[in-house]
Formats: sequence, structure tokens, C-alpha cells
Amino acid sequence: MEPVERKLLKKKGKVIELYRMSDNTYKAFAIENFDTDDEIVGVGESDERESAIKLALQDLYVETKNTR
Repeated sequence: MEPVERKLLKKKGKVIELYRMSDNTYKAFAIENFDTDDEIVGVGESDERESAIKLALQDLYVETKNTR
């Protein structure tokens, strides 16, 4: 599975790095404190673009709560 396309988005105040993979699935990384030492990342994977983003944001929320 190789990335075919990459996009950077901003959603709900978070940076989203979205990859479309060679098998037409999506992998999303939701990032808080982008490009700092305090960076926190949530990951989501799905067959649908919006679902991958939603899962990444949910994972980021959990990761943020766990680090506080």
C-alpha cells in the first residue's frame, strides 16, 4: 500500500494530513501543535475520506486526554 495522493487540510482548528492509498483507501493524521515538540497525532483509516478524517479527530481527542 503506497500513498498516491497527499493533502493538507485544516478542520476544526486542527491540521489534517490526508493520504489516498494505492488501494483507494484513506489514511488521515489529525495533528495538534503542528511542528512543535508538543505535537500530538491521531490516526484514522477508512474506505471513505470523511470517515478517515473523523476517526483521526476522534483518536486525537483520546490522545490529547491521555497526555494531560
